[in-house]
Amino acid sequence: MNFQSFHFLLFVTLVFTLNRVFVARLDLRKNLLLAASYYFYMCWDWRYAALLAFMSGVNFIAGRKIDESRSQRSRKGWLAFALILSLGVLGYFKYANFFIDSAAMLLESLGLRADLPTLQLLLPIGISFFTFQSLSYTLDIYRGRERASGSFRDFALFVAFFPTVLSGPITRARDFMPQLESPLPDSGERAEEGLVLVMRGFIKKMAFADVLAVQLVNPAFASPADYSPFYLLVAVYAFSFQIYMDLSGYTDIARGVAKLLGFELPQNFNRPYHSTSVSNFWQRWHITMSGFFRDYLYFGIGGSKRGNVYLNLYITFVAIGLWHGAGWNFVVYGLIHGSCVCFDRWRRGRRRAQGLAEEPTGLGRVLAILLTFQIVSLSRILFRAPDLASAGAYVSAMLRPVSDLAPFTTVGVLTLLLAILLHYLPPRLFDAASRGYFRVPLLLQGGALAALVLVLPALSPGGAAFIYFKF
Repeated sequence: MNFQSFHFLLFVTLVFTLNRVFVARLDLRKNLLLAASYYFYMCWDWRYAALLAFMSGVNFIAGRKIDESRSQRSRKGWLAFALILSLGVLGYFKYANFFIDSAAMLLESLGLRADLPTLQLLLPIGISFFTFQSLSYTLDIYRGRERASGSFRDFALFVAFFPTVLSGPITRARDFMPQLESPLPDSGERAEEGLVLVMRGFIKKMAFADVLAVQLVNPAFASPADYSPFYLLVAVYAFSFQIYMDLSGYTDIARGVAKLLGFELPQNFNRPYHSTSVSNFWQRWHITMSGFFRDYLYFGIGGSKRGNVYLNLYITFVAIGLWHGAGWNFVVYGLIHGSCVCFDRWRRGRRRAQGLAEEPTGLGRVLAILLTFQIVSLSRILFRAPDLASAGAYVSAMLRPVSDLAPFTTVGVLTLLLAILLHYLPPRLFDAASRGYFRVPLLLQGGALAALVLVLPALSPGGAAFIYFKF
């Protein structure tokens, strides 16, 4: 069920209408949302609905057993049960071929024959997101931050909730499940905010991300040797804004639909290209994912209190890289970001010891933002390229030019410039525009919405899938 399809529009309209009908009948409302969520997921691939239910069942049972256990040994055993099964399933589908290929490369480098079979696996859509979301519940119970739910239906709805199941935001049970037990007050203002978020999300995706992909990014990465270094550099910058508009657009749609249904989801982006360091970038970019790795991996292996803090940071960022994809390009991507974060930590410590301000101000802040954007954007060559060799070929074409071809299009350049402008404008301007939309007569609101529905598909023919669906 493509988000840009009439099917999705009809589906959300029907669910919204029935949700309003059942708003005072809590059990029926939960049953509706659970059924709708599984129908939504099965529209992508019905075969993996059982996997979604299995992951929910494993963590629900483990959570109950941990909560009921009186011995630490039993609690650790049930936690291990959840971790082994959940991460084992994720590892099998997402990383099995990566490890097989890596083992074959190692054997061949030692002069041994390697004829290892590659598994023919179709990656279940959203598996990284619903695995982490269900595991966060079990880990929070183990740490005493959450009590086990008595309702499997509620927990299954938390894991499978259709706005978040494919690409987040990764929601914590302690934030979402209380909204199932005690629904938020009915609010027309929340519904208006939800509608604006949905509209904004589709604009980001279809008028910016998809256009940047077609006009600049895809041609450059398909055949980098054909283009000039300047064109390739602009394409790298365009990809940074493409992926931001793509994922934050999805998050806006997810949060907006959730608001229309009466739920609040966490913020996932905070103007990431305003970051003054790579550390600051990860506090602003995909906040729920980076927060998961911080709370459950970085702190779990010691953080800054046990072991070597720099080693703990490297482990965390390599894991973040591999979470994005099973390839050595993602390992290197994680190592680059881990190195930058380690340097940021060392630099802040030095400045603190000298009695200096940790964060730059004035011109220094502007330069820090520009430098951080360069690091983040250039490292994304590894993210966008299909493998390490392709990333190397792209960098080589930038450093050793063999062509001066730079086929910029007016649409592509204007879209990139507008994306940059919108990202750096003050947020209050967007808030004012949202309030202004709901002050105009209802007929004009409907006309603007209808125009959006008609214009956006023309800008994004074919309705490209969201980038993070493959993770």
